Amino acid sequence: MKKIFAIVLAVMMTAVLCVSAFAASHAQTKIKVGESLINEDFESGELNAELFKAWSGYKIEDGKIHLGHSNNWVESSPEFHTAAAYSNYYATFKIAGAIRDCYYGFALRAPAGEHGGLMNGGRFGVPSASEASTGIAIDLYGAANSTLGDQIGITFCNGGANGDAPAFTAARPEGFGDGSEALVDVIDLGSIITILINKKELVTIELSGLADGVYTKATAFDPTGAELGTFDVSVLAEGSIVFYQRNNYITVDDFTLAPAEADDGQDDPGEQPGEQPGNPGSGDAAIIAIAAVGCIALAGVVVAKKVR
Repeated sequence: MKKIFAIVLAVMMTAVLCVSAFAASHAQTKIKVGESLINEDFESGELNAELFKAWSGYKIEDGKIHLGHSNNWVESSPEFHTAAAYSNYYATFKIAGAIRDCYYGFALRAPAGEHGGLMNGGRFGVPSASEASTGIAIDLYGAANSTLGDQIGITFCNGGANGDAPAFTAARPEGFGDGSEALVDVIDLGSIITILINKKELVTIELSGLADGVYTKATAFDPTGAELGTFDVSVLAEGSIVFYQRNNYITVDDFTLAPAEADDGQDDPGEQPGEQPGNPGSGDAAIIAIAAVGCIALAGVVVAKKVR
């Protein structure tokens, strides 16, 4: 009897450890957000040069910054970006673009104060023909005849010009892509970047292989934690946030940015920007419950065999 009790106890402990390990690997990361460094609604009608730089072709009107407002296709992709380089932050902004026949989006980890190599020119997977590719470009909209289709394209810098660049596509969140204004959240925790659109997770990117201020590896995960790919990259440890278009126009509004760090659970984190994935994946209670049932069922089978 004592032997059976010991076996039951050991197996149940194994089941608990199994569930705990599974839950930990899919735990959601909460963040603590500091005092805002940027809180811009563009209502003043003037660009704050201490916070932002605009390369060309912009205007501020109706409380928004407009890029490419000439109503013509613009090859040089008028660009607007933060003046400083950042990492470990929470940023949010609203963006909208005309559905026409080209691309628009934003990019992260671009060199501060530079044009940014056109952020791959808004061309999915293709760096600028004249400058080194920089940053991580997120093409929110691609032409109907492009390789993006109804997907969102994400392209990494690989440190070179011309040729192909590491890239993948992510499923467009439901309700986004009709040309209406979208809310974007970026949670940058240094080696982990999570992007949400309209409070729905788009992708989590895990960076690794840091050397001389540059990450050399990137692995992308979808909202379920499934791996979308691992890539050789050349991504800065910190950089500016860039907006680009090769379309009719885009508008950007209500840009905020504040320092952020992973919350250790000791303090009340307050309101979070949204459900954040862990490293990698998301905390799915149903999946954890299934894992628990599986572990306990396994324990039952082992005990039954021992009793026989």
